[in-house]
Amino acid sequence: MGIKVKAGLNQQFVPPGEYLAKVTEIREGTYINKRKIYEFIFEIADGPSRGTIVRGFVNGHYEAFSEYTKLRQWLNTISGNCVEAGEEIDLDIFFNKILRVTLETKQSRKTKNAFSNVTNILGVYQQL
Repeated sequence: MGIKVKAGLNQQFVPPGEYLAKVTEIREGTYINKRKIYEFIFEIADGPSRGTIVRGFVNGHYEAFSEYTKLRQWLNTISGNCVEAGEEIDLDIFFNKILRVTLETKQSRKTKNAFSNVTNILGVYQQL
């Protein structure tokens, strides 16, 4: 009896630039099996890359997120800078919105493969 594995989705390259996208999923994970991260799954919502899935990663290993962390910056952008120190925020705030995002091409340190990565959320384009 053979060993069976399941093939995942192929990485899809999207040229660097500004796009409209929506968050379809947020996953908890670890970076190199150590630090906690959040993986944001985005779906491009317009143009020739519409429907393409891309990802954005933020550190999740802090007890509280200062204004210098990517997650806090993204939360401030989504909420209109309404996040107060000590406030608990549900990450569901990212759903049901079309967002303006910046995509960059990154390279995996491990495999050297190029991939499209959401590096910034610029604003809310539309509520869904």
